[in-house]
Amino acid sequence: MDKPRPRRPQAKTRRHGTFAAWVMAVVVLLVVAGCAAIPTSGPVGKSDPMGPRDNSVNINFQQFSPVDGASAESIVSGFVDSGTGINDDFQVARQYLTPGLAQSWAPDQRTLVYKDAFAVTPAKGKDTFEVKFDVVSTVDASGVLTPAKSGASETFTMKVVQVDGQWRISEAPDGVMLSEATFQTLFSSFSLYFYDPTFTYGVPDVRWLTGRSSRTSTAIVKAMLGGPAPYLKGAVVSAFPNGITLERDSVPVNNGLAKVGLTAQPLLETSVKQRQQMHAQLLVTLQKALNTVTGVQFLADDREVDMGGAADSVKPMIIDNVVPPTQVGLAKNELVTFDGTKIAAIPKMASVANLQPAVPAISYSGKNFAFRAGEGNQIYSVVPGGRPELAISGVALTPPSFAPDGWLWSAAGDGSGMVIAINPNDGGKLGAPVVLTIPWLVGREVTTLRISRDGTRALVLSHTNGSNLVSLTGVFKSAGIPKELTPPLSLTHTGTPTLGVWEGETGVAVMAPADTAPVSIQILNLAQAPVKMDELPGLQWLSAGSGARNINAQTSSDFYTNAGNNWELVAKELKQASFAG
Repeated sequence: MDKPRPRRPQAKTRRHGTFAAWVMAVVVLLVVAGCAAIPTSGPVGKSDPMGPRDNSVNINFQQFSPVDGASAESIVSGFVDSGTGINDDFQVARQYLTPGLAQSWAPDQRTLVYKDAFAVTPAKGKDTFEVKFDVVSTVDASGVLTPAKSGASETFTMKVVQVDGQWRISEAPDGVMLSEATFQTLFSSFSLYFYDPTFTYGVPDVRWLTGRSSRTSTAIVKAMLGGPAPYLKGAVVSAFPNGITLERDSVPVNNGLAKVGLTAQPLLETSVKQRQQMHAQLLVTLQKALNTVTGVQFLADDREVDMGGAADSVKPMIIDNVVPPTQVGLAKNELVTFDGTKIAAIPKMASVANLQPAVPAISYSGKNFAFRAGEGNQIYSVVPGGRPELAISGVALTPPSFAPDGWLWSAAGDGSGMVIAINPNDGGKLGAPVVLTIPWLVGREVTTLRISRDGTRALVLSHTNGSNLVSLTGVFKSAGIPKELTPPLSLTHTGTPTLGVWEGETGVAVMAPADTAPVSIQILNLAQAPVKMDELPGLQWLSAGSGARNINAQTSSDFYTNAGNNWELVAKELKQASFAG
């Protein structure tokens, strides 16, 4: 192979030249083929629901080794550019480092995603350079992605020395720096599944990993063994014991079977039931992430472990819990049901018109109902054949939300940080309310709190001083009783949304209501790029059921459903209809 030509002297702002053109050509081809983009920045676009991702693609970026006689600045820029060498453990990138640093540098500790350019400038110290990036997002060693705030930047310091007459980097941070386009090509989103505390539901924990690599299965297993993302800690559980690790840094997949060698002692100390739960947790994760896995085998000291028999099997995780198709809504100031085509009175339901009902909710069982009354400071619970009972009191309460286990939730919108939950049983008898004060909500006006379909997470929309947040938080419980909401994960959005619902297991739909102006619902998904749906004038309410893009929307006079990303009028005189949740 011909020796690479020396590079031209580099400007202070690095814009990638021919290499960038090649990268963008690859990206364009991948976009045409259906490659997904990361939901971190940029305008929200329109698209149809995405199909399954093909993880079999293997992308190799052309790598350029250091050129003899290259300037120190060129070496620093070349090192950043060579952060694409995932498949060969960054062998080219290591050539830009001194022998000692090449051994100790840990590229997998962090990935910084930056915009199109970075700047290399001399620093105050001798033979030292600063590299400045406009940051889009960062990904930690376990694949947890954190979007950067608008206008965020980071500056790294790198030091160079002469090695055999050539400049090499002697000090550099762990991790790699990738342009946004390159990151989109090399990384993919995967859902790791953890259990809810009852070991019933599978809770998705979205990670961004090198999705087009032969080591993807290994990365997924290592991330799972590391436990849930920070915002889910305390809300979900893992069947894998603390401290258990891979015996070797490899999870081979042969003929569909993933062989997972785990440290022997902690594995053998587990019960057969726990191993079955571990198996169920990992199998569903690998099957949904990779199209090559059909089974999982656990090994201790290269020997298969006892998994018991048919009598020891555990129930599979419930993934993407199905929402019942019937909605509850309001018609002529009374509670009604809507099955998608017909509005119907609820048998034996007492009149609630005198309470001026709004924003009704229905439980997953279909036996319990709730609504906000009057000026919005009271939520009533009611069952057919019973009288409405005051369940929750507070200031400017959010629309009520039922969890799958029957708990009814709302939050105060007065900046107090108060969140209230109460458990009405199937007979409608109310338990004692649980009142939580959430530190990160103090001082923020909460407009939406919706419990996820697995009961372990909440969607929270809040604002203060012009700052609107769309947050996902974990629901921490003890003995089934809500205790707190975990520090949140914020989602990138546009505008000032105040209403939102869960759209699926990893996505939410949010909007800012308007009396007459056109409104577009945004679909925000941890695993995909943001999407804007077609506008509707005077959009005031939304709901979402099971299935791809099953979104309903209401204006002042009409109720619509989404069909093929187009709005279809399905009812009149129906107000604020909601699915369970």
